[in-house]
Amino acid sequence: RRPASVAVEADGIVLTYAQLLTRAEQLAAALQARGVRSGQAVAICLERGSEMLASVLAVLRLGAHYLPLDPAHPSARLAFILEDSGTGLLIAAPALADTLTDFRGAIFNPAEVGDAPAPDSLPAVASPSPDHLAYLIYTSGSTGQPKGVAVPELAVLNFLHSMARRPGLAADDRLLAVTTLAFDIAALELLLPLTVGACTVIATRAELVDPRRLMIRLADARISVMQATPALWRNLVMAGWAGQPTLRMLCGGE
Repeated sequence: RRPASVAVEADGIVLTYAQLLTRAEQLAAALQARGVRSGQAVAICLERGSEMLASVLAVLRLGAHYLPLDPAHPSARLAFILEDSGTGLLIAAPALADTLTDFRGAIFNPAEVGDAPAPDSLPAVASPSPDHLAYLIYTSGSTGQPKGVAVPELAVLNFLHSMARRPGLAADDRLLAVTTLAFDIAALELLLPLTVGACTVIATRAELVDPRRLMIRLADARISVMQATPALWRNLVMAGWAGQPTLRMLCGGE
């Protein structure tokens, strides 16, 4: 509806909806050329940024589902999840790939994909079905080994549409995404703004570990909505944050 509106701001990059769609389709074409098909699991282990979001959209564009991994997590945990899930493709930068020497699948670096237009061979976007997955996410493993939980696309769509109605999100909102991709509330932070024409602003890892820097980002980026755990809100208050009159605060997850 508004291709020139800003869809995502992250890592110093600003992408409009048209540019984000183009990048997602470029990555989708590259993944398709590497054999990714509908129903397949594709692991994503990238630093927080626009390329992470575009990769999520590219996987979903092909009817596949993503397996979110956090590059800050221990390599033993990442290796276990990759082995247990049986995924054959990992989207990651070379620096991380070098630490996962036991991974027997293929590794795809999205930075290698240039700005060439995506071919016309991408499949048509399929209607969601009850057995179609959006992502496969692993638990914390606090009671043993982490376990994979399959999340259907219809469940994600139901959640996003419900949240868009209440508490609500509009096209003029700017949501600051602060949650790791490996925790599933990230789906709200990354995808909910895109469903209503709003802007997803992705906080950096450095901002997340320094509440003073996060305070600056909240103000400078004119954030209107943020979802976070009680611990993160508490860290902001303890660092001297006095709140923002126009900020809607969602609190949960602990």
